Amino acid sequence: MAMPTTIDGRAAIQSSLVRAWGLEGYARIQRTVRETDVSSDADFQRFYNRFYRVRRNAEWQSSYYAIMEREKATPSMAFEDVLREMNELTGNVEASFTSKMIATLHPDRPIWDSLVLARLGLRLKGTTAQAKLENAVEVYGKIVSWYETYLATEDAEKNIRLFDELLPDYAWLTPVKKVDFLLWSER
Repeated sequence: MAMPTTIDGRAAIQSSLVRAWGLEGYARIQRTVRETDVSSDADFQRFYNRFYRVRRNAEWQSSYYAIMEREKATPSMAFEDVLREMNELTGNVEASFTSKMIATLHPDRPIWDSLVLARLGLRLKGTTAQAKLENAVEVYGKIVSWYETYLATEDAEKNIRLFDELLPDYAWLTPVKKVDFLLWSER
């Protein structure tokens, strides 16, 4: 058996990172979200559900994707408004999925993720839906503030530069999204 004389370590690392982080899936979502009616495109919904691990019933998904489709026309989305509307429609406080919707339409916004919460020492509190809603808005504000602070650091600049060097095909990602993927890599 012939053995390769060289190994392209950089290409192997790049390929591994793209697969491990799901960058191709994320890119597909970003390419298609504005080109399709997400409220009726079952293929988009299946892919999005798989990527973000949406495990909710059809009624919940119908509400979620209807809001997402409507909000595509909005220049900016308020986390609190979408969170409250999702709560009214579904009865759930969906902070994580609300942030994923917003970050899909506005990639410069962070995602509410268990790793981010753990890293920042944050958690959702409250015994009533109203208390949870208010706390979720406060916690998301802290997440946004952390990203703003972190992105102004030399550490962030260094990590983003390294990301771009290792994954030049994904240099188009926003700085927030690059940090998201770096944080997710800690899983």
